[in-house]
Amino acid sequence: MERSKNIELSVAPKGGAALKKIGPGIVWAALAIGGGELVLIPRVGTVYGMIFLWMPLLAIALKYFMLNEIGRWSIATGSTIYDGLALLPGPKKWLSWILLFVALYLGAVHIGGLVAMVGIITYHLVPIFSPFVWSVLMMISYIVLTWTKSYNVFEKVMFVMVAILSISTIIIGLKFFPPFSELLKGFTFHIPSKTPDWAFTKYHISKNPLVEILPAMAFAGCGAVNSLWYSDWALSKGLGLGKYFDGLENSSISIDQLETLDKGMVQKVRDWVRVMFHDALWGANVLTIVVTFFYAILAIVVIHPLHQAPGGSKFIITLSQTFTKTVGPWAKWLYLLGAFGVIYGTMATIYDGYARMINKTIQVCMPNWEGYKKISSIWRYRIWILYGTGANFILVYLLKAVPVKFLRAAAWIEGTFLLPVVAFSIAYLTAKKLPSLYSKESRSLVKPHWIFTTGTIAAGLLYLVLIVIMLVRF
Repeated sequence: MERSKNIELSVAPKGGAALKKIGPGIVWAALAIGGGELVLIPRVGTVYGMIFLWMPLLAIALKYFMLNEIGRWSIATGSTIYDGLALLPGPKKWLSWILLFVALYLGAVHIGGLVAMVGIITYHLVPIFSPFVWSVLMMISYIVLTWTKSYNVFEKVMFVMVAILSISTIIIGLKFFPPFSELLKGFTFHIPSKTPDWAFTKYHISKNPLVEILPAMAFAGCGAVNSLWYSDWALSKGLGLGKYFDGLENSSISIDQLETLDKGMVQKVRDWVRVMFHDALWGANVLTIVVTFFYAILAIVVIHPLHQAPGGSKFIITLSQTFTKTVGPWAKWLYLLGAFGVIYGTMATIYDGYARMINKTIQVCMPNWEGYKKISSIWRYRIWILYGTGANFILVYLLKAVPVKFLRAAAWIEGTFLLPVVAFSIAYLTAKKLPSLYSKESRSLVKPHWIFTTGTIAAGLLYLVLIVIMLVRF
């Protein structure tokens, strides 16, 4: 077979130079440390205490393997993960259709669960406008930030937001850090067996702990759908064969060309996968684990003894007011600033992620829809940005929806029940399908080490086991 002469790759950076390529992982962290890490996980911590601590941390750690495999597919093919999932065995594009309908639902519900929060938090920081006005202004800023689909600008803003939330959380977290003996209780790997009476009576929290825990766990380090967006950001960064990605939808190289790459070129692809390995590990996974750990510690140490578990933005405000009483106003303002960084970063990534995903899955599922193809690529993307904006405005401000209920609904669908399906599919895609696209002499270079495939499967099994335990306890 004639070797391709049209595909070229630069040598992948190593050492400190490779760390300079960290970016998609930071964007993913800005998304991950959102409604789950800021609200759902700490709230569960206030109910069940230190015994719960190990659960979200393990979930995030296991999702690293899934994230790494998502990035592996994109960097080694130059195509989005949605193109890959369309190649799964079984009914044609079965998972692609599921993801399309789920994304259309979550594009409204997930955003709707956060838009009111960002308005309330901003109001408590700068009370010159009402929460409603602040929410509208924030929505406008998201549209401006994502309108041109400029990844570089988007990444820089997320760097700032992640820095704000990380610094603020760690400073306050160290102030309230528990004794080591108390901390060890969080790593006994026990699952709470019952809900405290006060939580059931006062806050109507289910007597089955996993009904409350699973939605929080679903958003620990992003859910199934949100994690797929790492593919788009790794491609837009130009890592590996992402060099040939148009920044929004397609690659200028086809999957059929991969078999024509010589072994030297495939070695370069492998080296770029290693660069992505560090981005996903340090930029996304470790950073998310550290911030989640401190958020959970704050809730467990400060609010749990008070027997309080308010939902949504009320939880954030309650915790910040407690800081004022215990260590002074500085902690309240620093915490609210970090909370703003969390919600703003999450909202911005959600706008971009759902718009990209809906647009691409429509093209994957309905490639012959001529009317849609006639719309320019940038406007196909913008249509779904506006869809999310309009939907969340209607749900939150016209229908008076409750933000935390939307977050829980989104978590149940895309994080809890869908995550095992996506995890197992990703493991198959990179372990079996990806190597088959390359020549026999090069397949070993792109095939993942067994530990990554096993870790990805384990991420899905964790949620599957918890779902079974929850159902058995009913």
